Amino acid sequence: MHNQPLDIESSIEWLKDGKFLLHPTEGIWGIGCDALNEKAIANLYTLKKRPDNKSFILLVKSIKSIEKYLIDIPKNERDYLKNVWPGHSTILIKYNKKLPMHLQNNTGKLAIRVSNHLPIKLFFKRFSGILVSTSANISDHPPMNNPVQILETFGNKDLAYYDAELGTSIKPSTIIDLETRKIIRE
Repeated sequence: MHNQPLDIESSIEWLKDGKFLLHPTEGIWGIGCDALNEKAIANLYTLKKRPDNKSFILLVKSIKSIEKYLIDIPKNERDYLKNVWPGHSTILIKYNKKLPMHLQNNTGKLAIRVSNHLPIKLFFKRFSGILVSTSANISDHPPMNNPVQILETFGNKDLAYYDAELGTSIKPSTIIDLETRKIIRE
């Protein structure tokens, strides 16, 4: 376990090494890794004791930073995305065949969020990748809101935390299916 907080540059290097990063979001602490690192994602499933058929949310700088993996998005759906992003909404969007196999799932959709939380926006000014983001908890347990407690609970040498402020929202992001506009989670 890495007890010392990391700044943005150190956090990015940590991720490049295939490790886990505890990071603040609008409302809860998340645990993330480089989404394009297949081994890191496999290890994240193990760390969280999460069923491997349950996908993770992907945090991105913008829709442009992930669109090569998505089906063509019609103008009306792009307009909708402009109204909800950046923000505290996760949108389910259909992916294409270019998406790496380890990110594909049985729904054919990715859960994507462009955050408006300042520490995440600052992080993405320097990080050009895709960040997996999942609540900082063991699967089926409540999220924890204290970085030290989270580090102790997981006790993993490859887990460090990005030292920034947690947002003020009291719940995880809303999840909406782009195609149907159905709210999956409020």
